[in-house]
Amino acid sequence: MALHALMECSLVNGPGRRTVIWLQGCELHCAGCWNAQTHSRFAGAPTTSSKLVSRVLEARTRYRIEGVTLSGGEPIHQIANIVETLLLLRAAAPDLSAGLFTGYTERELEQGRFETYADSDEKSRQASWRGLRALLDFAVFGRFNRHQPSSEAMIGSRNQRLRLLSDRYAFHDFGEQTVEVAIGSDGLTQITGFPTLGVLN
Repeated sequence: MALHALMECSLVNGPGRRTVIWLQGCELHCAGCWNAQTHSRFAGAPTTSSKLVSRVLEARTRYRIEGVTLSGGEPIHQIANIVETLLLLRAAAPDLSAGLFTGYTERELEQGRFETYADSDEKSRQASWRGLRALLDFAVFGRFNRHQPSSEAMIGSRNQRLRLLSDRYAFHDFGEQTVEVAIGSDGLTQITGFPTLGVLN
């Protein structure tokens, strides 16, 4: 799979401390996307599900994370890989939760109307989504629309929807929008979160 970046510990991408995995590649190209550098499917670093799981487990030990959040790019384009990753992670650490950001609507996913970077037909895509949905505790659905800025938790534009897919969390577990800046010992700077009303000042 193609990885754009991984942040070992984030406080703004879902409840609690979370490892965030940004997948590389997005064919939706929402205007005004904050992560436009993730759009090319030919960039990013190749990795495997087992390597990602190892990194998450290391972060769990170091930071006591409570879950992972998948983002991008568009994670659904690599759906088979993320299902494999979450299955391995559940086997190794069943207490960790899982969340997803996707530009697809829930209806598009249920109907198999999404693009993957692996050959698949509509029925297999529907089955893949059902398999992924069963592994998720929450997801944000819908394309970013810069003309509909939102200040609600976890969503960048009003057309998007935060859905709870298990009974692990309630809506009040998701905090207010905020931006997080992390500077590593090597000088790598990562910015994540939600600029207030869609504007990063």
